[in-house]
Amino acid sequence: MKHILFIATLLGLVIFTPALVSAQTNAAAPAISVEEREQATLEKHIKPIMAALKLTDADKEAKAREVLAAQFKALNAWHAQNDAQIKSLWNEFNQARGKQDATNADSALAKIDSVYASFKPQHEKFIADLSSVLTPEQVETVKDVLTINKVKVTYDVYLQIFPALTEAQKAVVLKNLKAAREEAIDAAAMTEKSAFFKKYKIKIEDDYLTAQGYDPKQARKDFAAKQKAVAKPAAPAEDKP
Repeated sequence: MKHILFIATLLGLVIFTPALVSAQTNAAAPAISVEEREQATLEKHIKPIMAALKLTDADKEAKAREVLAAQFKALNAWHAQNDAQIKSLWNEFNQARGKQDATNADSALAKIDSVYASFKPQHEKFIADLSSVLTPEQVETVKDVLTINKVKVTYDVYLQIFPALTEAQKAVVLKNLKAAREEAIDAAAMTEKSAFFKKYKIKIEDDYLTAQGYDPKQARKDFAAKQKAVAKPAAPAEDKP
């Protein structure tokens, strides 16, 4: 009988020990607070910017981090209240563009601008605070990181699609792309940042370049054909008799 009780006790230990160990492990793991989670998210956004800035002054770095943290907190709070409306308006814009309905597309953009108007004071404060800590070139770097370098990437592609652009025309294209970047840094999602650039690509192509005598649609087709020809492997040479 004692032998049976000993075996039963041993089996109980084998069965319940893993559960006890698991419970002890879970109890030992510290709970992550909301503040710690928010701080980790902030650092995730700030880290690539600081890496690009490469600041060597500790005081300057601390002030830049403070400005960026304040901006991201304000941005997150604002988007939490406005994203549902903004998403609906961008859908309205895309549907109008799909139907080639310029009037309703422009109307949707005007509504989007109206919504973002309430964030403009924070946007201006952010740029002013950055400018009080960083050089103009460094402020440009921050804007580029926030928009994954879309100004340069898009501009370089335009130079390939429209190789005959004059210096004056290039300046107008670049000015519009930087205007797109200025609005895009207030967007939270990358898809919306891209949407702001699309807004300005329409201005560049449909309005400005068309008025300058270019045919953007044909230019894009020609560029795509060239890209396809470059990507196509050369046919093997035939054996000569």
